[in-house]
Amino acid sequence: YSIVATAANEDGTSSDEVKVQVVDPADIPFEWEFASSEFHTVSQRRILISPVKVGDTTGVDFVWIVGDSAQEQSGTQSFVFQASDEGEYKVVGNASLYKGEQKITLRREFIVTVFAEGAFYRAGTAGSSPDWNKVYEYTPAPGQFINELKTGGFDGTQTTPEAAVSYAEARMREVDKNGKPNPIWVSLGGFGGYIIVGFDHSVDNSGDYDLGILGNSFGGSSEPGIVWVMQDENGNGLPDDTWYELAGSETGKEETIQDYEVTYYRPTAPQMPVQWKDNKGNSGEIDYLKVYHKQDYYYPLWIDKDSYTLKGTCLKARNYDASGKGTYWVNDEYDWGYVDNFSPVDRLTGDANAGAAANANHFKISNAIDFECKPVHLDFIDFVKVQVGVNAKSGWLGELSTEVFGFYDYNMKK
Repeated sequence: YSIVATAANEDGTSSDEVKVQVVDPADIPFEWEFASSEFHTVSQRRILISPVKVGDTTGVDFVWIVGDSAQEQSGTQSFVFQASDEGEYKVVGNASLYKGEQKITLRREFIVTVFAEGAFYRAGTAGSSPDWNKVYEYTPAPGQFINELKTGGFDGTQTTPEAAVSYAEARMREVDKNGKPNPIWVSLGGFGGYIIVGFDHSVDNSGDYDLGILGNSFGGSSEPGIVWVMQDENGNGLPDDTWYELAGSETGKEETIQDYEVTYYRPTAPQMPVQWKDNKGNSGEIDYLKVYHKQDYYYPLWIDKDSYTLKGTCLKARNYDASGKGTYWVNDEYDWGYVDNFSPVDRLTGDANAGAAANANHFKISNAIDFECKPVHLDFIDFVKVQVGVNAKSGWLGELSTEVFGFYDYNMKK
């Protein structure tokens, strides 16, 4: 089809023609869909513009254009963007495939805004608190303590994301009878479950330990959580910028999966296990432990969809049945770099924590890495995410599930 647009006034006439090719959806042999058409970053940093849904790309040619510069990347469905100058950039991606003699092209347009490093830095003041000041999101995976009315501390009213956030904030802000901080753990469920918090100031990269995150690990009981950090790149006060993983002892190992996804499915009846499938062709379930818990569902009440997918880095599980009879399970620790992990390195103490009290692991912003596990320098960060980093279960103990009690700027406590 040809569409001709004409504009005319007393000064003259102008027209332009656009050709539109209409095809049957069945004739489009591949998918190439993105979650957003808008991105932002900081000068000199790399971001990955990557599809969330893509079909078979055999024979597909990809051409990416930034401004007037075409960069042909045959077979490359994602694009790495980097710019040294601040400003707004238009990025166009074309994916083309011949079906017979007919050429089919999917065109995607993006706007990338580049900000200056440090443009929205929030310096600490005498009134700044070392502790987290806000929970922005609490999205656990299904798990035995999710919706649990006793130990888990839920009351059945957590049916919206906002109510779930309030629940998490209240737990981590708990005080004892004397008014002293006495935080209670928040469970993140199975693999991929996460919580996002922020501070009332930017946390500086000192080159040494900058963050403390409280879990309840002890010898034989480690449930590792991956740490991600974010700088408020666009200055809007929200965690909608780029997440950078903090490298740990397992980063780069062959058995560590950087782009792991698990989809959880809502049970069809109360007190049933939660089924899951991952992006590696595996499936399983979060066991329902009716001996210990009585809530109807481990599937979060505030998730309104019948399934949801959590994505992140997955470590090789180190749990094992020491008894050989299923009676004594050990969740072994990792060397360093994870929350709720009985690390000999980053707990910075030799205390055995036999009472499973809140105890911290410590983290360096200087360990930030990008989507290719390459080091990234961040002068500071504003938001922190902890995400369950294993997909495993230990018999009657249930799924491995990271617990968090709180977050703090360690620079203010050194």
